[in-house]
Amino acid sequence: MITWKVRVIRDDGTQDVYPIRPKTIVAFERNFKTGLSNAFTKEQKQEHVYWLGWEAEKSSGVTVKPFDSWLDGIAAVEIEADKIPLDETA
Repeated sequence: MITWKVRVIRDDGTQDVYPIRPKTIVAFERNFKTGLSNAFTKEQKQEHVYWLGWEAEKSSGVTVKPFDSWLDGIAAVEIEADKIPLDETA
């Protein structure tokens, strides 16, 4: 199993990591009218990465500015993936 997260790095150097949950994925697909995997393999735009960071932060309960205003304080957004080992004893 793979878990996806985004690291949001602000202009002031602070950063937070937010999970990419099903709600975030569905919001992405509705907003961009394409599947997440398709967007990151065939149609990748940096906007997709930033939007995921914004939506993941918002979905985590943080009050955020509208997307374009939120971008004004952002230095970078990085996508991280962790592979969770399967429990072979189960």
